[in-house]
Amino acid sequence: MEPTTGDETAVDGHVHLYPGMEAARVFDAAHRNMRHAAPGAVAFCLLLTETSRDGAFGALASGRMALDGWHTRRLPQDPAALIAADGAGRELTLIAGRQIVSVEGIEVLAPATRVRFSDGRPVAEILQALRSQGTPAILPWGLGKWLGRRGGRVAELVGHGMPGVLLGDNAGRPPAWPRPRLFDAAPVLPGTDPLPVPDSEEDVGRFGFLLPGLLDPERPATDLARRLMTLESQPTVFGDRRGTLAVLAEQMTLRRTARR
Repeated sequence: MEPTTGDETAVDGHVHLYPGMEAARVFDAAHRNMRHAAPGAVAFCLLLTETSRDGAFGALASGRMALDGWHTRRLPQDPAALIAADGAGRELTLIAGRQIVSVEGIEVLAPATRVRFSDGRPVAEILQALRSQGTPAILPWGLGKWLGRRGGRVAELVGHGMPGVLLGDNAGRPPAWPRPRLFDAAPVLPGTDPLPVPDSEEDVGRFGFLLPGLLDPERPATDLARRLMTLESQPTVFGDRRGTLAVLAEQMTLRRTARR
C-alpha cells in the first residue's frame, strides 16, 4: 500500500508492556498522548519491545490479557501485528518486536518480528541475522549505554551505513543533556521506553516519530519493516521527553525496586 497524500501515522518506537502494567491504561494513554502531541496524524502505532522471556504480544493476540473495554483483532496476513480498538472508535496498531543484548552489552531492538533471539551473541552477528530476514535494527540510546568501548562500537556500526540499521532515542533522555553526536550518523526513531515503575503507563505515546501515509491495513508490520529497512532521512519527531526531575525520580524508584 502506498502512502496516502496528506495522511500521517504517529509511531511510538519503543513500548514495553511489563508484567503488572495495565494494557487498557497503556492504550488509553497512548491514544490520548499521540492525539495531543501529533494532532495531524490520522493513525497511531505502538512498536512493542520484548525480551526473549516476555510474552505480552502473544497474550494480547490470544485474548489472555485483560483489556477493560479494549479488544484486539488479529490480521491473518500479518502475525506480527494486531489492531486494538474500543467501543468509542479509538484504534491503535500494535507491532510485535524484540529486544536483544549482544555479548558486547549493546542493545538491539528488532521491530516487526515475533522471532525470538538469544542474547549474548556478537552484535555484528545479530545485525546480519536481522538483515537476512528483512528485519530492521534499532540501536537505542540509554543512560550509560553509549559510553566508552560500547559507544565506539555503535559508532562503527552506524558509520558503515548498513541498510536498516537505525538509532533510537527515548523520553528518558534528560532534556538538559546535550544531543548525542551519534544522532548525526543515522536516522533516529524516538519512543517513550517506559520503565517498570508505578504509573509508567501514562507516558506511552508522548514521544515518537511520524511516517507519511498509512500503513498497509492488512500487513502493517510487513509494511513498517519495509519502510524502515530503506529509511535514509530523519523522520519528523513529535512530542517531548520527560523532565530532568521526573527522569531522576524514575531512576531512583527503579533502583529501589531492584534492591528488594
